[in-house]
Amino acid sequence: MNLLVYLVLFFALVWLGLSIFSRMSEKIKCHKQHTSYLKGLEAMIEGKKDKAIKLFREVLEKDPSDTESYLYTGNLLREKGEITKAIKIHKNLLVNPLLDKEQKTKLKESLAEDYLKNEDWAKALPILETLYHKNTKNVILSNKLMNIYEKLKKWDKAFNVAKKTFDAKKLAHYATYLASEVLKKDIKKANKFISVGEKGKISYAYYLHGEFLISKGDESGGLEYIKKSISIDPDKAFLYLPLLEEYMFEEGQFGILEPYLKSKLEENPDNIYILASYISILKKRGQLENATEIFEESLKNFDLNDYDILLSIAIISNEIDGKMVSGYLTKIKTMMDRKKLFRCSKCNNETEEFSWKCNSCGSFGTINHIRY
Repeated sequence: MNLLVYLVLFFALVWLGLSIFSRMSEKIKCHKQHTSYLKGLEAMIEGKKDKAIKLFREVLEKDPSDTESYLYTGNLLREKGEITKAIKIHKNLLVNPLLDKEQKTKLKESLAEDYLKNEDWAKALPILETLYHKNTKNVILSNKLMNIYEKLKKWDKAFNVAKKTFDAKKLAHYATYLASEVLKKDIKKANKFISVGEKGKISYAYYLHGEFLISKGDESGGLEYIKKSISIDPDKAFLYLPLLEEYMFEEGQFGILEPYLKSKLEENPDNIYILASYISILKKRGQLENATEIFEESLKNFDLNDYDILLSIAIISNEIDGKMVSGYLTKIKTMMDRKKLFRCSKCNNETEEFSWKCNSCGSFGTINHIRY
């Protein structure tokens, strides 16, 4: 009996010794990698990509099973533009059966980023869908998924993700953007999105509705929607007034258009777009004296040191009398000539073309004429 006890104790001590030795070996191994790994992280944070890659490769030479170093190396290669190498690393690593749940998630996120960088939407999509369904509250994933659905013209799927991501107001903006994208391709779908935009009182949704009705021959109904878009958001009148003028002028509805513009100018005396339209209509009706009087009276409402305003004033003055414009042109020449015409009020990105969605930050309804 005593012999059996001694044998059990002996093997227990041997096992304990081997276990301690194994852990010590791991500590020694980690210690050897510790410096290179930390320096690699430091170089990565500092933006020294080549140095970071070199340090992580040093770690991998000592321990080829180091998942984090592989992951970071692939990410850094992607950032350097070596996307094919990044995809290869992340794909090969993903099949490792020893990965835990967190490591798999990180790798899938990295591989999706590789495909996005490579504009391979079809390959990025299933990965992002899998990640999103496991975490529908992740806003970053939601936005990436919506963007891919937009690229692939899967409008309904994009909208379904948006419904789970945005509040009511932002959803209305997003629906309006989708409507503008599909209006000429799928009327039924566009109307669904327009109705969501109108429910959220988005002016551009009313304008799109009006534009659609006019294209279908319902000019009267369409013009009412365009008028409503101007009433909701006078600052976007530069978008809505041209279509309103075009159709009302062609139909000879001066008796309706002139008092309408007059009332809008009274409501918004500092709105240069409404002033320009009103002066234009007065000129077309031959009321130059009235146009001049209104123009000169309105000047007090505008900052003539504002480049954009000054340029508009010069154009309006030219409508009335070509001689009036010379003074404004002289002042314009002293100001900086800028090519960009629109700016996002949220991220300040400038662009030469108007879009309801900012291509830089993804905001909706934030693109305005530049104010200098």
